Amino acid sequence: MSDSESPVSADALARTYSPPSYSDPVDVVKDYGRTMDYASRHPNKGSSAIASALELPRGRIRPWLDGAKPDAVRGIETARDYGWLEAEYGDPEFTAHNTLVANVFSAGSISEQYYRPSFALNHRGEDSHVLDALELAGCEYRIVADRRDRADEARPTEDASVLGRVLAALGAPVGPKADQQLALPTYLTDAPDDVRETFVYSYLENRAIEHDDKATLTVREARNRTYLESLAALIDDVAGGGVSLGERDIVISADAARELGTVR
Repeated sequence: MSDSESPVSADALARTYSPPSYSDPVDVVKDYGRTMDYASRHPNKGSSAIASALELPRGRIRPWLDGAKPDAVRGIETARDYGWLEAEYGDPEFTAHNTLVANVFSAGSISEQYYRPSFALNHRGEDSHVLDALELAGCEYRIVADRRDRADEARPTEDASVLGRVLAALGAPVGPKADQQLALPTYLTDAPDDVRETFVYSYLENRAIEHDDKATLTVREARNRTYLESLAALIDDVAGGGVSLGERDIVISADAARELGTVR
């Protein structure tokens, strides 16, 4: 993928939806587009004639002709209005999304039922970088505090489900992470250095553990081994070496921690 291509496609976003009667959600977007295009070119034809011409069930297209839209179409339109679908690697919107994806992996979640994301605030509290990322994405949010022994959370409010679906389309996990075989987002493979750095810095600000008696950092994650291996390799690449994966922990040497700015 080149710097000029957007990592998020309308098709990938559409496939986070589950429209009835469609095995591939992209097809409902195409059928809606065909229907509305045909109707605009034949304004005197009713739903029965249009359905016959397009070989689509009348009961499916009649609500569209009356102003309804498939959820996938609404989601794509909303994401496009925010500039999320057009966002390229160097754009502020993608910087925000990359940061938020890292936060889903390291200190957040996306609900399975409605794709609504939530993000735990790190040790910086309301100075946590995730709030800057949400603002950069153009998202309104609320802080949920007093969660007993759990960290305060930032939860997007307006169009939260669409944001969660965009993050999922980028490779963020949906649902409980402990139950999944995780893999890092594929866009990181060929992403520019600054994109990979932002992902790593965001991750480590949430998960890196400092030690009183040494300058190394550790990351402890109860995740599948292949994920930990790829995460350690990514951090090692960004730090320029000095990162290793042990039995349970990713260990960041003192030199690597200094190269990363310690991130804590």
